[in-house]
Amino acid sequence: MEAEIEKFRKNNATNPQNAMSLDELRVSVKFRKFLKRFPNRFGVFVEVDDKFYLSEEKLRKFQDEFSSRPFARLLKHTASVPKGLLRVFVFKLLKEKPMSGSEIMDEVEKQTDGQWRPSPGSIYPLLRWLRKNGYAQELPRQPTGVKRYVLTDKGVRFLEGNSDFKKLQQKMAPMGSWFFLRIGFCAGGLQGLQEHIVRLFDALFELRDVLLKDLCDEKLSETEPVLSEVSSKIENLTKKLKGDD
Repeated sequence: MEAEIEKFRKNNATNPQNAMSLDELRVSVKFRKFLKRFPNRFGVFVEVDDKFYLSEEKLRKFQDEFSSRPFARLLKHTASVPKGLLRVFVFKLLKEKPMSGSEIMDEVEKQTDGQWRPSPGSIYPLLRWLRKNGYAQELPRQPTGVKRYVLTDKGVRFLEGNSDFKKLQQKMAPMGSWFFLRIGFCAGGLQGLQEHIVRLFDALFELRDVLLKDLCDEKLSETEPVLSEVSSKIENLTKKLKGDD
């Protein structure tokens, strides 16, 4: 997103008079899809006669609001991430394919949309711990000198039988559900659902903000059955997929 914002600034498309078409701005396909799905999202990118400009004022307002949200503060630094989460994350990544320390850092940053990048001081001691305990092994170095690691059978059994991830979810439920779901739908072939997960939680955050601004019984009574219906549908779907029906 930062790269797309810079395109607006570079072309001085920051006011109605200098609005430009998406072709002129040369924005990415992903960004075009974003604008199509959320044309008025946050009010940052304003459309004028099929052209767009960046509202710096609304962008600053959104950034201030976003930085005040619990999960944004939580993910700002690795040190703020719940203890044990990095270990679980690395286990899951190494189960999928061999990776080097730098590749793990890149992948974590990618899967969390740049919100969390572990430091070398946290990744490499963890990799040594995995090797020492027999949970991972080092593969022969590549001609390029890259050192990659892969989970051992012992490591797979530990991951599958460990309840750390669920405990962390419960611990962070009041403020980190969005983050854990985001991670959970980034791996294991579930990437296609990420867009819908993010959309769902964005909608919930926006709904919360609207209700807090003008809380009244009428709005609550209108909101409750909708949330109840959505929750029931997801619960029933989960039961069906589990074969509980």
